[in-house]
Amino acid sequence: MNLLTQVWIIVLSVCIIIYLFEKIRKQKYFVKFSMPWFFTFFIIIILAVFPHLIDVIARALGINEPTNAIFFIAICILVNNIINISLSISEAKKHSIEMAQEIALLKKDILNMNDEITDKYKLVREIAILDNTETNNKS
Repeated sequence: MNLLTQVWIIVLSVCIIIYLFEKIRKQKYFVKFSMPWFFTFFIIIILAVFPHLIDVIARALGINEPTNAIFFIAICILVNNIINISLSISEAKKHSIEMAQEIALLKKDILNMNDEITDKYKLVREIAILDNTETNNKS
């Protein structure tokens, strides 16, 4: 890997990390979701700064070509990130269902309370009508 490629990889990775920090600062992105990406770009920066590590990793994995090792590492990291995102989506879906159920129960309680109030109001109104008719009959 030549120096220009290393510099570009490092600059782009740092720009993406800064972008992620900015999104977190503006509360448009959660830290929980950004951690795998920080880890990914941190690894990319380390491999760009120490390109000989790719050869060591390739040999340790039993891969002949360092380029294939890079692709293998990249695929593993991306699969990890996708699994983390999928888990987060599943968790959000579960919370969404729980909240919908709680809202439905609250609506049911409100309707029951409204029915009770309406029944009491009808009863009070009927008593008032009866009182008026009794008063009118006495006169």
